[in-house]
Parts: sequence; C-alpha cells; structure tokens
Amino acid sequence: MKKLTLVIAIFTAMLFAACGNKTNADNSGQDSDTVVKSFEQQQIEASVKMQLDSIAAEISSKKFTPLYQAINNGEITLSADEKKVKPDYLLAPSAANDVQTILQKYAAFSFLTTDRAVAKLYDMDTKDYDAAISKLLADINDPALEKLQDKGTFQQIEKEIYEMEEKSGRIHFFWTATCAATVEQLYVASQNSDKFLQGYDDEAVANITFRIVLILDAIDRLSVYDAEIQGLAEAIQPLKKINATTVEDLKKELAEIKEDLAKTRQEMLN
Repeated sequence: MKKLTLVIAIFTAMLFAACGNKTNADNSGQDSDTVVKSFEQQQIEASVKMQLDSIAAEISSKKFTPLYQAINNGEITLSADEKKVKPDYLLAPSAANDVQTILQKYAAFSFLTTDRAVAKLYDMDTKDYDAAISKLLADINDPALEKLQDKGTFQQIEKEIYEMEEKSGRIHFFWTATCAATVEQLYVASQNSDKFLQGYDDEAVANITFRIVLILDAIDRLSVYDAEIQGLAEAIQPLKKINATTVEDLKKELAEIKEDLAKTRQEMLN
C-alpha cells in the first residue's frame, strides 16, 4: 500500500423536483416562494458540486499507491513461511450476493478488489473473488470502474475515473467507492502493519492522512442530500482518528482503531 458536469445523480433528482415545483406554481397560482427556493437550492447544489470538484483535484494531487496496486506491482511481498498462515480477516466473496443497494455494491466492489489482491499475495485461490467482482461490475454497470485495470499512476487513473463519473452523474458513487477502498486498506494494514506498510515513508503517511481528511469532507458535504450517504458518514467516523504524519504514528493509530474499522466495513455493507 504506497495512493482515496453540473449535477450528480442525487442533485439531478432534486433539480428535477425543483422544476416540477415551478411548473405547479405556475399552473395553480401559488406564490413565488417555491420558485425562489428552487433557485436558491440550485445555487447551493452548484456550489457543493464545485467544492467536490476542488476536493477531487486535491486528492489526485498527492502521490498514493493503493494496496491492490502495490501488491500487483510486487512492492509488498511475503516469504514462503508467511504465506502458510492464511489471512482470516478478508471479506468473503459471497458478500457480493448479499448487498442490495447500489451504494452497498460500490462498497463491496472496493472491499473485494483489495481483498482479492491480498488473497493472491498469500497464494490463495482467487477464482471466487474474480466471480464476485465480475458480478458486482455487471450489477453496477459503471464503465469508469474498468479503468482501475489501466496502467499508469493511480493519481492519473483516479482523476480519469472522477471525470467519467462526473459526466455520467455518479459523483456520489465515486466518493462511496473511494471511501470504501480507504477503509478496507486501513483495515488490512491494521492486521499486519509491519508487512503492509513496508516501503512507506513519513511523507507517504502524511499523504494518506491528507487523503482521509478530504474523503471525510466530501462525504460530509454529500450527506446533506442523501440518506444513505448520511449513514455512510456516520459509519466512517473512526477515520477521524487518523492524524498520523509518520509511519510509527500510523501503526499505533491503526492498532487503536482496528476493531472500529471492522465495524465500519460491516456497517457499509448493511
């Protein structure tokens, strides 16, 4: 682990409702309060959208290598003896069959993408993970997620994914997936911080903390408009305990919130 358009989907729904209110006011002789409120709501939503764009630009400005990419790149390795002790903390591939909402499916996709890489690191059979991830991709039907397989720096890949999600009105799903990936990578790292933080330096840790702050900010802003995002914002409160600027600090903080992270990942799937 060395890396988390004028209207998004939920905003689109609000603007559609606002337009409907304006038409009803015109047709039924209602006063202009509804129209004025709709206009103000549109300005608020446009402002939040601009803020989210700014956060996305900042989050892509810092060097970050997600865990799955670090493993695939050979930056994290295990000895033959280490591989004999299989991890018991990975999310079961069957979780793909249990999630119901689109937000839950995005979270499960992020969790399983990370866990598949860890399973592969331990020479475990990943066939069930492949099937589960394929199922989620089919259910979600979001071409932007395919870009995770692209080569290049994660900053560039993430930037391109955000731009695609922006155009398709899925910005809130982008932040959900990014948040879930961050939770899972921290949770995995908490299981063996010496191993999964190998190769990290203090600058990289500072970038992780900065990234977490931005993700929390984005989720908080989105939670105002979406009940499911509100639930997500509550579930990820343990991330606020990450303030590390050094590798040793991060190891200590992960040990302290290890159980909280396990609870968070479960809440994101329920």
